[in-house]
Amino acid sequence: MSKKNIEKYIPEALKVLDRTFDNGTIPSAYNGYISSFGASVIQSGLLPTLALFENTNSSTKESKEYLSYIIVQILRGSSEDVSLLRYALDNNQALLKQQILDIAVAIKLSIRTFKLKKGEKDE
Repeated sequence: MSKKNIEKYIPEALKVLDRTFDNGTIPSAYNGYISSFGASVIQSGLLPTLALFENTNSSTKESKEYLSYIIVQILRGSSEDVSLLRYALDNNQALLKQQILDIAVAIKLSIRTFKLKKGEKDE
């Protein structure tokens, strides 16, 4: 993890989050998802974590796959709809792992600047 790289990704993370959550409020579930993302990559590996987070059949408060979508937007610098898992399969996973972890930390820090909205299940 490089502080310099994380700082580089924060402005882009803020832009993507602003575009994604235009009312300045983020569902609080995403705070938990991003907090567990890095630990999952370290413990389980990059590909198993991405497969878990892109599982559309899971019953979670919010869509975890949206987090992967945000990460890939920052990673690629575009809003093109691409699966982060498929992107990782097609590229150097060793290099991507560190970039993805740095981006996840930047998102985690950026989320703290937004108001968190509790969902119905949280109340």
